[in-house]
Amino acid sequence: MKWFSRIFSESADTDNTSGELNAFLGTGTKFTGHLSFEGSVRIDGHFLGTISATGTLILGREAVVKGEVEVASLNANGTLIGTVRASRHAHLHEHAVFDGHLATPALGMDQGAVLNGTIEMPNTHPRQDLHEIQEVDMPVLPTNGGRCAVKTTPAIGAEAVQDNDEVN
Repeated sequence: MKWFSRIFSESADTDNTSGELNAFLGTGTKFTGHLSFEGSVRIDGHFLGTISATGTLILGREAVVKGEVEVASLNANGTLIGTVRASRHAHLHEHAVFDGHLATPALGMDQGAVLNGTIEMPNTHPRQDLHEIQEVDMPVLPTNGGRCAVKTTPAIGAEAVQDNDEVN
């Protein structure tokens, strides 16, 4: 089965360490319903419905998926319309078109990919809230009515020009 996944992988990297596809919906296929899987599944046809998986969903160039998708990883090179939750990461390759809401902690996009909609990237390592950060002493530069004098040193070999004008 490894030869099969190499033939159909295009540039979409799978997170499946065995390199095998568990299912494949080829070009010209139409499927409506609910798809649930572990491992990796590749879709090159049309899919309407919901997808829930603990593995990787791979969309080929001809794929059109409409609905709700919840997977660990998404590698898209086709069209996806709807809501996607990728718990590990999502990657939109060169020919990908996404229209909807995408929630993932890590997003990669190749040049040429199109994303219309909203992106939600939950932060796994939240920063401190601004009100929790203690005040930091910031240096204050002296000003003269909004203007300051600048003293410059000429570069080596350059003629020194004496200019006492203030800089705006």
